[in-house]
Amino acid sequence: MFDHIHRHLHLNLNERAVLVRDGKPEKALGPGRYTFWKRYEVIRWNTDELTFTAPAAVLATLPVEWFETVHLAHGQYGIVLRDDRAVAFLRPGVQRIWKVEANVALRVFAEIDPLPELTDELRKVIPPGELLEAHIDLNQRAVLLRDGKPERVLVPGHHAFWGKHNKLAIWNVDDLVFLAQPDVLAMVPLTWYATLELTLDERAVVYRDGKPVKFLRPGVHRIWTVNPNVAVKTYVVTAEAPELTDELRTVIPAAEVIEAQVRQFERGLKYVQGRFEGILEPGRYVFWNHPAARVAVQVLDTRVQQLKIEGQELMTRDKVTLRLTLTAEYAPADAPTTVHAVADVKDALYLAVQLAAREYIAGITLDELLEGRDSLTKYLEAQVVPRAETFGVRVHRVGVKDVILPGEMKTLLNKVIEAEKAAAANVILRREDAAATRNMANTAKVIAENPVLMRLKELETMRDIAEKIDEIKLVMGMDGLKQLMPFANGKADA
Repeated sequence: MFDHIHRHLHLNLNERAVLVRDGKPEKALGPGRYTFWKRYEVIRWNTDELTFTAPAAVLATLPVEWFETVHLAHGQYGIVLRDDRAVAFLRPGVQRIWKVEANVALRVFAEIDPLPELTDELRKVIPPGELLEAHIDLNQRAVLLRDGKPERVLVPGHHAFWGKHNKLAIWNVDDLVFLAQPDVLAMVPLTWYATLELTLDERAVVYRDGKPVKFLRPGVHRIWTVNPNVAVKTYVVTAEAPELTDELRTVIPAAEVIEAQVRQFERGLKYVQGRFEGILEPGRYVFWNHPAARVAVQVLDTRVQQLKIEGQELMTRDKVTLRLTLTAEYAPADAPTTVHAVADVKDALYLAVQLAAREYIAGITLDELLEGRDSLTKYLEAQVVPRAETFGVRVHRVGVKDVILPGEMKTLLNKVIEAEKAAAANVILRREDAAATRNMANTAKVIAENPVLMRLKELETMRDIAEKIDEIKLVMGMDGLKQLMPFANGKADA
């Protein structure tokens, strides 16, 4: 019967309790065994949890030495330690901590205070949103922003801060140039950076270890100088541009400079804001290119060039249509005039030769053309050379390469030529026949006057025949023999 109206309670060393009857707390209970009427209710706590909450009436029942009430203002945090190890984190507000153990302690921090050493136990206790932890490398600098306001600068190392609304503005000093809001910039030590203001006529190159790494245009620039090997060189765009090394060429944007190379057989024409400024002799040139002086360079080849004018169908005065192929050799003599006088030198020269050829061919016959091609060449030179000089070109030679006639006309000319050659051959044959006859007449006259010469010719003829045959028989009459007898002794009668 007794157990039905009573209840038993066992409290361990890490437990505390309060008996409540009819909704009113009556008694606080420490570790031990208790028996009480069942009409009592029990509020029970585990003191290992260190922090607890309870209504005011219940707190009034607890012995004051059992707990500690802590008031944390805005911007404060608390760390509960047991045996010097962090076990609980307290946010701003009223907090109550069990003090039944002598090894329990409380440390209160302000948001702006440095964090204690971040052990693994402390990292587990502090909620992620309540801790800002960052590692700043050697090539970095940072400013801590608390609630959007800069608070302090951070050097390389490990940093941790209290608070939910903390951020870091981090810069990489290897970038050399940086931007920052005025209130943030006010936190950065002046020894960390240099301010450079460039006018509209100035440009700058940032060097590190003697190598160009950054190009700066007009405006205000802030450059990290924490590296002592960083230097800045300023250029004035109205002066000469620097010699472009491979490293400098990769840093300076292509739109900022104009680079031109004029070879030995070329001439360069320099324009500034669209106006011709001068001729560039062979060499290498670099010019600043900026809004107040936009530079352009046009390179002109001054070598002798060939122009071929093919397939020009023309009609002679005697209505014969033929096709001409003309050639011209020329070279620019006055580079500015060559570029400024005509849009295309080749087209202008082509037209000049074409018109001159048409004008000449229209005024002569085909025979006159074929007999006097040199006249056509001289006419072309007389017409084209002065014209070419007006647009700065020197014509070295102009002439006719081919004259192509229609098929019927070519056949007819071949027949005419064949007849002319046949007539010329006939004249030569007749002239030779007359000469031969004349020679024969002279020979006959000499032989008639010298009969012995005739006999000698006969004997020479026989000798020639005897060389080609084995035997020859000579039949002679008495008259012939008598004629030869005077020579038998090697002499003739007087």
